[in-house]
Amino acid sequence: MDQAQFMNLVWRLEEILMHRDHLKQQIGKCVSQCGGYDADEDEGLCPKCCEVLMQVQKEEERLQGNKELDEILKKLKNACDEDKTGRYQRILEQSREGKVIQ
Repeated sequence: MDQAQFMNLVWRLEEILMHRDHLKQQIGKCVSQCGGYDADEDEGLCPKCCEVLMQVQKEEERLQGNKELDEILKKLKNACDEDKTGRYQRILEQSREGKVIQ
C-alpha cells in the first residue's frame, strides 16, 4: 500500500470516529468541573457528563457493528505490520492523538 492509500484510510477512520471522539472530549469539561472521563465507570461525573457518557457508549455500540470500520482497521493494521520503517504506525498514532501528520 502506498502512502496516499494509507492516508486515505486514516482520513476515513477519523471521519468515522469523529462523533465519538467529540463526545468523549466533552466529558469533564462541564461548568461543575466534575471528575472527568473514565471509560469504565461514571463515578464522579455530574448528571450532564453522565448523559454524554451514555451517548459515547451508544456510539461505541453502533461502531462495533460498522463493517466499513472493521475493514479499515484491518487494512491499517496490515499496512502498519508490513511497513518495516514504522512510519505508518507513527502517522496513525499522531492522527489519533490529534497531532499534525507529517
